[in-house]
Amino acid sequence: MKKLILSISSLIMMVIFLVCFSNNVDASSSTSWNFKDSSFKSLGTISSTTTIDDLTLNATSSKTMSVKANSVTVDSTSYTYCLALGGSGCTSYRSIQVPVEGESTIKVILDAAASRTLVVADSNGSQLSTISASTTAAQGTYSYSGSSGYIYLYSSNSNINIYKIQVDFTGDSSSSSSSSSSSSSSSSSSSSSSSTTSTSWNFKNSDFKSLGTITSTTTVDDLTMNATSSKYMVVKANSVTVSDTEYTYCLSLRGAGSTSYRSVKIPVNGASTLKVVVDAESSRTLAIADEDGTRLGSISVSATAALATYSYSGSGSYLYIYSTSCNINVYKIQVDSTGSSSSSSSSSSSSSSSSSSSSSGTTVTSYSALVSAISSAESAGGGTVYVSGTTIACSGQIALSQSSANVVIEGIKNSDGSYPVLEFYSFLEDYIGTSTSDSAVGIRITGSYYTVKNLIIQHAPDNGIQIKGSSACYNTVSNCIVRYNNDAGLQVTNDAAYNTIKYVSSYRNCDIYTLGGNADGFAPKLGAGAGNTFTYCYAWDNSDDGWDSYDKSGDLTPDITYINCACWHNGDSTTFTGEWDFNEGNDLDTNMLLVKLICAKSSSFASNYAAGTLSLPTSSFISTSSGTLSISSWKSNYDGNPNGFKFGSAYSSSSCVRTVKNCVCWDHDSKGFDNNNSSCTASFTNCMAFDNGYNYYISPFTITSWSGVYGFDGSNSNKLPSGYSVTTPSSSSQSTIRSTCKSTAASIISNCANDIIPGAVTFDIF
Repeated sequence: MKKLILSISSLIMMVIFLVCFSNNVDASSSTSWNFKDSSFKSLGTISSTTTIDDLTLNATSSKTMSVKANSVTVDSTSYTYCLALGGSGCTSYRSIQVPVEGESTIKVILDAAASRTLVVADSNGSQLSTISASTTAAQGTYSYSGSSGYIYLYSSNSNINIYKIQVDFTGDSSSSSSSSSSSSSSSSSSSSSSSTTSTSWNFKNSDFKSLGTITSTTTVDDLTMNATSSKYMVVKANSVTVSDTEYTYCLSLRGAGSTSYRSVKIPVNGASTLKVVVDAESSRTLAIADEDGTRLGSISVSATAALATYSYSGSGSYLYIYSTSCNINVYKIQVDSTGSSSSSSSSSSSSSSSSSSSSSGTTVTSYSALVSAISSAESAGGGTVYVSGTTIACSGQIALSQSSANVVIEGIKNSDGSYPVLEFYSFLEDYIGTSTSDSAVGIRITGSYYTVKNLIIQHAPDNGIQIKGSSACYNTVSNCIVRYNNDAGLQVTNDAAYNTIKYVSSYRNCDIYTLGGNADGFAPKLGAGAGNTFTYCYAWDNSDDGWDSYDKSGDLTPDITYINCACWHNGDSTTFTGEWDFNEGNDLDTNMLLVKLICAKSSSFASNYAAGTLSLPTSSFISTSSGTLSISSWKSNYDGNPNGFKFGSAYSSSSCVRTVKNCVCWDHDSKGFDNNNSSCTASFTNCMAFDNGYNYYISPFTITSWSGVYGFDGSNSNKLPSGYSVTTPSSSSQSTIRSTCKSTAASIISNCANDIIPGAVTFDIF
């Protein structure tokens, strides 16, 4: 991986050299306004002149504009809100007043219902040029070479939708061509040697500067600031000037951080240049880490505010920045994603209603298009398939079997913050009342180097996602939800090795027809290979364990790592009949398959439930491995295990290593951390268990590290290796821990219910 570390002093010297002596290189900075930002999308109808973050929207009561939800994708970037100009305009109404500082390039993402013209005018109202808008959303550009001030954008005839405006200030350049002012437009057919897209966050913007002290993980416009009540950050007023650009607010990191706190999580799209405007009271170091927490490089920060850059060439979705020691002030962050070189961007136009291609990937909206696009990417030796929409009905399995595939399957966030759902219910209907096999898995990965991210997988007839076989290595499942599947949410098995599972929520998976004994939240078991890791993953309300690493005779799951994971309330049969929700005062969850079967058997069940009466059918109607059973018989024969983390079985030997760090589990009738008769070797760092039958049942484990292990209110005494003990928090601390865990869990559950993927959530208890 290419790494670029620039010291601030060397950067300043470079800038001075370029400004004073170069006629050919721009000393650029950039400002952008995206209408999906909350300060814009909340405006709705605009009937008077309104200014947001120095961008002025001119309107009157009779010449209105509006900000509305509308989703388009340009160069693999999704835009979800636009400013609808409403009709023809002028400098006084239905126009946008854009600040410029001398020589600039104005970039506009736009479309229209038919071919239209966007006028570019100077501050005196004189037309400088035009930008073409068509039915296909695209980026248009205009090169401005006048003095500092404003330009205006407005339609010459009917409505035009504008999604984003960006101004790249190129500074003084005596070699600038005078013809730049007539470089009127850039449409979807424009040529370019590189398809660079830019996203920036300036802490002077109203969404940020209103935050003040940040004491919990907070996301604004896809930029996540990680903080806790004790490791907080602050957005504050502080003015500095860098390359003639004034910055008036900063994010004060306050002290040393990590990927979990006092850090900024920055979305990237492959190869990118990260630009940050920073300073500090004295020389300090800003660390750069990937989404796994691996430190990639650093940026030197001094008392003089300056722009520093870092070149990233990986394939991850996020980078983290944090101070290695004391406070650093961050004024602006910008990511320039270089993407793929392309001679034409016209390929981004839709070729059908369900699939569209671009130089950096294919966007699909249907199951058939998804399967076809994956096959094409595999044949091409790699690529990205973007899934767009709310619900994609999947009538069969998504099979990923290519070796060294280098294929990414990525959901595109919708305007309401939700992500696409891969709905396998029509596939599941083929298996109702019957046994299943690997052919009934939703997404089945038997190949290597696949990434599945930003997707919700539900109602698969078997596992939601399965990673299986010795060839199933180096795959990544990131930022997903797996739920309501008829077996484990996500399973890794049969020598599948070095797979990364991160930011995944798994809940309410239940294998009804085998009496609930198989559907764990996560199942790295039955001879899973080496090097599989789970980071920021959460499991609750599953019919079997939260995590299960059961090995049968002849299997060996050598090592598993669990970091920042949590599980609660697994293995309760009443969850799936609706009884638990009823007793908790929750609405009936009709997404659960057993509830669907109950409603089909008793037409009044749902209405009775809503009216406050739980009336389960009494006749036998559930076809299981034990015969056709009634609800009461199904529960009495229930085979699910109410455990949190199950680490192995009697066949798992001391050569099986379990690394557990920053993990918490509660509300399991049997065990929180469970050896399940195994004799694994394990390390525990910062772990918490409470309100379980046994909080820790891990004798006779071989312990290699034991630090910060806490527990309280277990129904039974812990079973621990000789010489080890669990620390009991004070009574007041117990109350805080329980409250924090349950409120954090409630937030995760609420987001999932709204199809919003929680991502990495920290349980702030250690």
